[in-house]
Amino acid sequence: MKEILQSLLEFSDESYELLLKIATEKEVGKNQLLFPPNKPTNKIIFLKKGLLRGYKIIDGKDYTHHFYFENWFATDFSSYLNETPSQIFIESIEKSSYYEFKKKDLVALYNKSHQNERLARIIAEKAFLSTVEKLADLQLLNLNERYNALINRNPSLFQRVPQKYIASYLGVSEQSLSRIKKQAIS
Repeated sequence: MKEILQSLLEFSDESYELLLKIATEKEVGKNQLLFPPNKPTNKIIFLKKGLLRGYKIIDGKDYTHHFYFENWFATDFSSYLNETPSQIFIESIEKSSYYEFKKKDLVALYNKSHQNERLARIIAEKAFLSTVEKLADLQLLNLNERYNALINRNPSLFQRVPQKYIASYLGVSEQSLSRIKKQAIS
């Protein structure tokens, strides 16, 4: 985690130690729910190892909105920032280990450490940019282009995630995704 943080900004050992003091190390197995919906999200996690999926269920249908990879942060930012009930589930797709940070502890830390407060802003900005990029892909790219963009951004995703989740993320049926994959191979 320290290397990732230092790649984002000049992050001192002291700031890192302050952050670690409020972290709880956790591990979960495959298919474990880390963030349930319908209550405010009061934590952020840094995924050390594993893969998570964020999704909504609307009219009984599962819609994947995000994949969270190791060496980055995961939360429902809308719920976290607005203190409103979360609309998403976040679950482990693989056995995962992570650091968990409670919001109240982070807020107190931001008052003590300018570097940690700046780090939070950078993380939120990257989450925003990721959402904007996905929205632009959905609006501007056809399915073939969205598929290729996803492969280029996350080549290991197709070995780690069931096809139904990838199809849901791309906004298509599994059958449509299968056709696109066949076309890409030929």
